[in-house]
Amino acid sequence: MAYYTKITKKEFQKYIQNYSIGELSYFEGIDEGIENTNYFFKTKAQKYVLTIYENKITERIKQKNLSFFIELINFLRKKNFPTPKIISNNKNKQLNTYKKKQFSIVEFIDGKITKKINNQHCYKLGKILATLHKKTLGFKNKRKNDFSLKEWHALTKRIKLSKKGALFLKEEINYIKKNWPKNLPMGIIHGDLFPDNVFFKNNNIVGVIDLSNACNDFFCYDLSICINAWCYKKNLDINKMKNLIKGYNSVRKLENNEIRNINFFLRVSSLRFYLSRLMDLQNKKIPKKYKKNPKDYLRKLKYFQSNNLKNIFK
Repeated sequence: MAYYTKITKKEFQKYIQNYSIGELSYFEGIDEGIENTNYFFKTKAQKYVLTIYENKITERIKQKNLSFFIELINFLRKKNFPTPKIISNNKNKQLNTYKKKQFSIVEFIDGKITKKINNQHCYKLGKILATLHKKTLGFKNKRKNDFSLKEWHALTKRIKLSKKGALFLKEEINYIKKNWPKNLPMGIIHGDLFPDNVFFKNNNIVGVIDLSNACNDFFCYDLSICINAWCYKKNLDINKMKNLIKGYNSVRKLENNEIRNINFFLRVSSLRFYLSRLMDLQNKKIPKKYKKNPKDYLRKLKYFQSNNLKNIFK
């Protein structure tokens, strides 16, 4: 199972009494994901998702940052951004505790994750990503990116590598450090907008979830994460990438300096997920069948090391 904290329907029934959402009628674990424990449940009136934050499993989500995510989601809700509503209990608390672990309850999104990504999906994704970037410009709270340049040397020390692998990473990190751009537009980024975090209905995006990696960084870093996740399979699909960027530009026009750095940040985002997947692979607390292959992002990294996309945007 992908959920770590076991809770029975009977146990949860006691906790739901602290909420004014009705009587529990259905309750089951969601057998997906790595970072947190999730349960789907129903009352007579509504469907919900319970998330228990497992900061001691992957050690990515620090307890002190949970209030940042809660406040960000509340901010986005006020801006009519399609992220699910967090339910408050009868004491008006959105973040609560079960067995010394914090949890939240959100409304279930009536939509589906796309399994076959097409150009239209990418265009809609670009629009929603730019919308996120624009709508959060007024969000005053800040959080550093735990998977950015300043953190990578420390991360490599936690990963067991061959001499060849360690040298490869050292050279790539040094290259990125040497060429890291300055003064690019930045603000709140999603940081993990993979296809399983976006819900569609009638070909429109109706939900964006999992803001647990949200932080402050360059917008084109976030865009590159999406290109890597949505437009690259065995190789880069140029048409999908162009549609994603077209959708983004329809809401927030990319600056020339951002466009010039897209290939660079495709290398950056490839390295970021290569490192995090290596960490997960060596983490014995994570079930083996839910660990994603780091080599997928190693291949992407090597692809963008040897390709330059500048001519595509002329």
